[in-house]
Amino acid sequence: MTSARGEADFDRGDGVNDLEFLTTEPVNGALRVFTTRTGGVSTGPYESLNLTWSRGNDPDAVNENRQRVMSALGLDRLIFASQVHGDTVLRVDRVGSKTWLAGEGDALITEMPGIGLCVQTADCVPVLLVDPENRAIGAVHSGWRGTVKNITARTIEAMSRAFGSVPGEMYASIGPAICKAHYRVGPEVLEQFEAQIGQLDSTLITERDEEGGAGLDVGEAVRRQLAGAGIPEEQIDRVAGCTFAEEDRFFSSRRAARDGHPGEFGGQCGIVALR
Repeated sequence: MTSARGEADFDRGDGVNDLEFLTTEPVNGALRVFTTRTGGVSTGPYESLNLTWSRGNDPDAVNENRQRVMSALGLDRLIFASQVHGDTVLRVDRVGSKTWLAGEGDALITEMPGIGLCVQTADCVPVLLVDPENRAIGAVHSGWRGTVKNITARTIEAMSRAFGSVPGEMYASIGPAICKAHYRVGPEVLEQFEAQIGQLDSTLITERDEEGGAGLDVGEAVRRQLAGAGIPEEQIDRVAGCTFAEEDRFFSSRRAARDGHPGEFGGQCGIVALR
C-alpha cells in the first residue's frame, strides 16, 4: 500500500465480462474496489457498466450490471444507499432478499461478511474504510456538500460506536473523483471549505480567478479529514484518476452537462466487503 500522497497500485481486471476494477491491497481479507464504466450492458450516456438507476437508465440493464459485479467479486450481495449529499450513516445489519437499498444516506457501515457496501459516484469522492481488528467496514460518498459536513469523520465515529473501531487502527482508500483542473467552484464554496479544512493552499485549489473562484481538489480535502480523524497517513491511500478527463474510463456529471445532456449519465462505485 502506498502513502496518501502517492498513487495507489491497482489491478486492471480482464475477468468476468471484461470488467475493469481498480483495487488497493486487501486488509485482513477486506476487499476494496473501484469500478470503471467498462464491462456492462447499458447504452447511450450510460455506456456501459452503469451501476445507478437514479438517472433514467433501464433498470434491467442496471440490475444486470450489478449482478456482473457481484459475480466477478464473489459476493453474496451489493448494498446501496439512496444518496442525498448529507451526513447520515446507515448501519447494515440485515439484508432483504429482494432489495439493493439500505435506505437514505451517504455512508454505509457493517460487520457482515460477503456483503459489498457500495457508494455511487460520477465526480464525487468515494471513500472505503476498513477496521481490520474488529472486522468492520464502511463506504462513504463525499461530494463537496458531504465534505463540508465532514461525513468521513461522522462515519468513523459511527464505526467506533457500533463496532469499537479505533481510528489509529483503520485503513482508508480514496477513489477516483473529478480533479481540481476541471472542478471550478465559486468563492461561496471555497469559504465553506476554508471553515472546515483551514487555509486553502495550492495543493487544494488552483489560482483564484477574477470572481474569487478556483479549481478545488475535494479528494485532497477528504484525505486531510481522514488524517484529522485519527487515521495514520501511511494507512490512507488514494487511487489516481480524474472522472471528468478520463471519458473512456469514468462517468462524470460535469462532463455530461458540458456535452449537453445534464442529468443523463451513469455512475461508477466504490465497493468494500469482508470476505
